[in-house]
Amino acid sequence: MNGRSQPLCILTIALLTGSACGTAYHPRPSARVSLAIRHGGPVYVKSALDFSIGPLGGPLEPLVTDVPAAVEPARRARHQLSIGVPVYMGGIATVIVGVALSWSPLGWVVFGAGLASTGTGLGFMGAGVTNAVDAINIHNDGVTDTAAPAGPPPSP
Repeated sequence: MNGRSQPLCILTIALLTGSACGTAYHPRPSARVSLAIRHGGPVYVKSALDFSIGPLGGPLEPLVTDVPAAVEPARRARHQLSIGVPVYMGGIATVIVGVALSWSPLGWVVFGAGLASTGTGLGFMGAGVTNAVDAINIHNDGVTDTAAPAGPPPSP
């Protein structure tokens, strides 16, 4: 392999690997909220429509408004993710700066502050994801699904 074709091969493998992230399964049309992967990213699926989730939890609150008990955990999830994601990202950046300044005593203080921020962000993100799952489950337990049941699974 010559020197010019090696980067092209690496790029081709990276593109094929990235484009392979997705699922072919599409949930049947339903009043329930489902999760699926489209083009490498998670989406909520409701009534055969896809809603991108993104890093801050996506439009979960409007999707669960028909079951009032699910609204509060969805609101909490959005709030916790909107705090957790930036604090986590800032913490990672601070850790990197602390490593770059590791030659000085101040660098270790910055490094420690970055670790603390990263841990705090992860805590908020974990709580946000937990509340999002709770909101979806509360919604799906409280909604009446008018679609026909799927029936028994096929026998092996």
